[in-house]
Amino acid sequence: MELGEKIRLARQQAGLSQRQLCGEDITRNMLSLIENGGAKPSMKTLTLLAERLGKPVSYFLDGDARDPEEVSGAFENLRKARLALEQGKDRYASQLLENVTAPELRREKLLLMAKIPGADMEAICRELPSLDEELLLRAEGAFRQKNWNRCAVLLAAAEDWENPGWLRLTGRMQLAQGHYTEAIPNLLRVEERWPEETARELETCYRELGDYKRAYEYACKQKK
Repeated sequence: MELGEKIRLARQQAGLSQRQLCGEDITRNMLSLIENGGAKPSMKTLTLLAERLGKPVSYFLDGDARDPEEVSGAFENLRKARLALEQGKDRYASQLLENVTAPELRREKLLLMAKIPGADMEAICRELPSLDEELLLRAEGAFRQKNWNRCAVLLAAAEDWENPGWLRLTGRMQLAQGHYTEAIPNLLRVEERWPEETARELETCYRELGDYKRAYEYACKQKK
């Protein structure tokens, strides 16, 4: 059973809705993605979910071919390494982290390695998984709250500016701010992927710019 399925099943068994499980710490969009396999939770998020569901973290990390004691041991090494770093025991922390081989804990391991004096930051950054998925989710949340500055900052922090989701959200934000000329190229690039939505948005852009011929074209596309 996949991680997301285990979380959903545990939530249902606990009689909790997504909103109840999320609380103030996790967005419902993020939890939905996690439960459906569209995103993997950070160890901090997984630990929080496990606590609220009354399960050990190893319950969710234990795969079909993984030894739960091995995963639990890796998690314990991470905890000890974090404590060792706080106490200035950098060498001991490094030794503990060398023993963490679980793929599920790789991101947390790398983040702790980065705190060790003399760490090769460039190499660590190359190995860290992209944060784009989470950044786009947070940017979408900021967009819905009409927090344009936060939305723009989150979008700018993404690595892949060619991602269709990034292009569409950027275009929508520019449209909402009245930057119609800037919004059009971004929306045109995702027109085939989201034809109905972008047709409405492009109609608005062209109409506001006084290009009534193109606005009419996109109005007609919505009627097909």
